[in-house]
Amino acid sequence: MILDLIISEIKNGNRPSQISKEHNIKKQTMQYYLRQLKKKGIIKKIGYGTWEVLKEVSISNKVSKTSMKKQIRGHAFNWKVKFKKKIDLKKFLDKSNIKYQLIGINNSTPRIILNNKKIWFTKKGLVIYEPQSFFAQSSYTSKGMAVWELDKTIKMLGRHLKIDLGKYYFMTSREHYGQIKNELAKQYNDKGEKLYIRDDNGKWMWIDFSHSVHELETNNPKISRGVQNWYNDMKKHNFEVTPSFLLQSINQVTQNQNVFAQNMESHIKAIQTLGKEVKGLSKTIKGLRKKNLDLQLKIDNQKTLGDFI
Repeated sequence: MILDLIISEIKNGNRPSQISKEHNIKKQTMQYYLRQLKKKGIIKKIGYGTWEVLKEVSISNKVSKTSMKKQIRGHAFNWKVKFKKKIDLKKFLDKSNIKYQLIGINNSTPRIILNNKKIWFTKKGLVIYEPQSFFAQSSYTSKGMAVWELDKTIKMLGRHLKIDLGKYYFMTSREHYGQIKNELAKQYNDKGEKLYIRDDNGKWMWIDFSHSVHELETNNPKISRGVQNWYNDMKKHNFEVTPSFLLQSINQVTQNQNVFAQNMESHIKAIQTLGKEVKGLSKTIKGLRKKNLDLQLKIDNQKTLGDFI
């Protein structure tokens, strides 16, 4: 496991930056594992970028026991590997006296088993099947762990063949990510039922009996993260936000809008009527003011005429 490797490298005096570079481990991933090891009291920082091992321990068993606390199980990785330089791998198999089987069309493809991994030697490179599971909090972390294991396998193969394989390119032809201890998967498994959701490109989410941890599985880390976020969000709302709930909510909003529109129409008519009445009242007041002014003027004139006489 990766934690055992980091402990071994630190014990040999290597810094995390050196370990990251040599084993192609991302800086953020390395920092995450260092924190985990420090938290367990296995390593201690003694200076800038330097650590020491406090106690001898193998983490692999502990990881397997605690891995079920994680949310995602990455597994069933099938890697296609192509080397930057052309290498006659079969030649080095024969030269190193490594036993292999010839399989495939016309029994022309050598296959070996290295560290429990099946490795096929193709004309363009390698096909490697990874039997391990990688438990993590997210599908991307899980795939990162699988990539690290792939690099470790290729370096080990190079040592067996006694050759520097150099730089390489890789991609997956298959990868599965299971959201473990999933309630929906448990319901299907308890009933002995299966679920397969497909699109034009084939199956992309499913529930079956491939493992005993009640998994809701997907075939892509991005989809896995989306499903994980969706499921956790649905769980937060107690799975009450169903299509029926949404339709009822939309219908209620529509009804409210219709009532509001009707009320607005009544209010507009009332305002219009009020406006007319106010306009009439304004005319009446103006008329009264004019009559009052005329009356006052008449009184003033009569008073002036009396004073004159």
